Amino acid sequence: MFQQLYLSVLLACLLVPSIAFPSYGHESKGANVKFPKPQKYTGPMKIPDRHHPYRAPGPNDKRGPCPALNTLANHGYLPRNGIASAGDLITASTEAFNLGYNFSMAVASLAVLGRGNVLLDKVSIGGEHREVPPLPGKIDGTPGGLSKHGKFEGDISMTRLDAFHGDPAVFQPEMYKDLLAHVDKYGDGDIVTPEVFQEYRWKIHNERMADNPVLNWHTGRLGFSYGEAGFILQLFRSSKTGNVTRQDLDKFFVEERFPENWYRKETPFEFSDIILAVNLVEDAHLVHPGKKDKNGTYVLETKEMNPWFETACAVYYDLLVPNIAAVLMKTRGQTRKNVDAYLGGMFNLFEPAGCPFMYPEGPAEV
Repeated sequence: MFQQLYLSVLLACLLVPSIAFPSYGHESKGANVKFPKPQKYTGPMKIPDRHHPYRAPGPNDKRGPCPALNTLANHGYLPRNGIASAGDLITASTEAFNLGYNFSMAVASLAVLGRGNVLLDKVSIGGEHREVPPLPGKIDGTPGGLSKHGKFEGDISMTRLDAFHGDPAVFQPEMYKDLLAHVDKYGDGDIVTPEVFQEYRWKIHNERMADNPVLNWHTGRLGFSYGEAGFILQLFRSSKTGNVTRQDLDKFFVEERFPENWYRKETPFEFSDIILAVNLVEDAHLVHPGKKDKNGTYVLETKEMNPWFETACAVYYDLLVPNIAAVLMKTRGQTRKNVDAYLGGMFNLFEPAGCPFMYPEGPAEV
């Protein structure tokens, strides 16, 4: 998927070097990326507070495939129009969900690098928006927002279609109804248990394997897929009760708002926590990253595809190196400063695992 335009992008950069140095007439029009400081208090807290009332999105507000981000925007933790900076994403996710600081920084950096405008430090949590234009010459492709399939959003979602079947950003009531049926069957009354996601994820995994001939479920996407389940189990639960309930799911997935009398996680949710959560869901049914070839055969991922395969650095490599446009490394000025800031933001999460600093090598328009 990622190599097919790689050669043409490199040739374009060599033949037309001027496009490798994006500018908006003067780069002072860009934004100087500065990540916010970690929150001072990281314990449980009632969310939302009085400064963040729920308000349904207007017709021009962007919403996308992530119910958590949509909820943050509906309460004003993120800009209500759905156009956010990396700092906005970090502040909102750490404050409202108690997401770990380095974890939130890495995800926010990936979002802007992959589907936003790196000079303006903006990304849409939904589809395209005039406030997030392409870089001059579209050197790294069309941003598209987080709803655009490929770099951030991907196959085998729990409540959205694969892009092969339709718009992957649109909530699917029938899929959600199926999820609730699994709560009825595998939950503890209205309490959502790990077994609910173990069995539901296994079911939709098998369905997509059977009906998506262009399935792409590489290491990074597998991590996001199962991380989604772990996120729900840990960050959608109220620390006041210790559980996430069927009613909580309705609030987050259907209404995209915080439940009443809801308290965020009592401690920050770190990268080590998501690994444990992913393993908890995945261990019930063994799955393997890979992609369908031109004949529709699912080919398992190997070390030839990902040199860090089966190590802690595999997700880092997969999400960054073949996934983010290599041409960003040829930029200069404020653009390059911002790119370096995002790359550092991703590295901070993986450095403790012994991973080397990595650079993007991917094509532009994917």
